Amino acid sequence: MKTHKIIVVTPAGRRAYLDVLKQYIIRDQNIAEWHLWDNCRDIQDRAYIDSLGKKFGKIRIIRHDGTDGSNRCINRFYATCTDPETFYIKMDDDIVYLEKNTASSLLAAAVAEKERYLWWSPLVVNNALCSWLLQQHGLLDTDRELTAQASCPTGWEDPWFAAMLHTSFLNMLSRGQRLRVPKSTVSLSRYSINCIGFFGEDVVKYGPLFCPEHVSDEEWISAVLPLKTGRYGRITGETCVAHYSFYTQEHVLSTTDILDRYYELAGITRVHPTPAHNRLWRRGKLRRAAKAFLNKIGLCMGPRARPRVGLRP
Repeated sequence: MKTHKIIVVTPAGRRAYLDVLKQYIIRDQNIAEWHLWDNCRDIQDRAYIDSLGKKFGKIRIIRHDGTDGSNRCINRFYATCTDPETFYIKMDDDIVYLEKNTASSLLAAAVAEKERYLWWSPLVVNNALCSWLLQQHGLLDTDRELTAQASCPTGWEDPWFAAMLHTSFLNMLSRGQRLRVPKSTVSLSRYSINCIGFFGEDVVKYGPLFCPEHVSDEEWISAVLPLKTGRYGRITGETCVAHYSFYTQEHVLSTTDILDRYYELAGITRVHPTPAHNRLWRRGKLRRAAKAFLNKIGLCMGPRARPRVGLRP
């Protein structure tokens, strides 16, 4: 049977999150290489990924001229994923937890269904569609409405839902429990591609069609390309990762101890601060300062209602 090398590719960035992901990638012997796509906005983040490249032999820094940290700059990097003998796993830089053998489990699922599907995703904690799946399979109890949409107002946008979801998941892990859902097909629908695997031979096969430069890579790869090729996406549900935050959530999550708990789970101490360039983070910081001032002078601002979120294995 044909064997595939596993290469993880990550649009890099943010050292506060990469420090956690690094622990899982480096110690997984099934991952041959880790390619960091330099799409950094911050010079310190760039210096950080350069230091990783010098320290670890399995890390390669991939650069393109003219990258500015925007999402559209990511597209041109897919053209580097052209080794037909390789299974590539794109992971966001804020994937903060991977189950043991996530990479090899995802590859095994992909090989078994190679002719039918185009990309494969594990179950992703804090992914709107995955949250909806958990609810549909009776594994997530919440008083908020969830929809089968990537831009679900709860699963994608509500930062307090994300905070409670992470907290419940971390509590599950502390009890030695695991999350699993049946396999699901994603068709004619956008999916947040926080962690997906695909074969290099398909990038070669489809050429520029795999990810044109002037499209949203998430919309294109998860919905448009499957429509054009007749090969859809697959959530395997057999292994699980955790995605820290969407930009709509970061301003609240950064005020909690959730990232510190993921650091602790990875066995390291947190050094780097949470990125502060997020406009919602800055707005939230001003809101918290205003709340503290009003509380100090006796004009208390009542707490926002928190969603009820509970996971069960």
